[in-house]
Amino acid sequence: MAQQTQYPVDTKDRRLVEILIDNARTPLEDIADELGLSVEDVDHRITKLENIGIIKAYRGVVDPYLYSLYFYEHGPMGMHEWVKARRAKP
Repeated sequence: MAQQTQYPVDTKDRRLVEILIDNARTPLEDIADELGLSVEDVDHRITKLENIGIIKAYRGVVDPYLYSLYFYEHGPMGMHEWVKARRAKP
């Protein structure tokens, strides 16, 4: 559950959230450079935004077509390997 605090959210916080929405894997160094802050300040702001509930989660978004193409045809024990294994059984 989000902790309610009196943390003032400013324009840098808004831009920080926009950067994370665009790419949650953006390195803190890149965010710090863009916002004109130190890496420690960016990390502190992210922690505060998580604590007050503005940032709720970080997610991986998967392309279902590419996922199925890779894992069913080319991935480890993918479709090609499965077919070979089935044909090898007596």
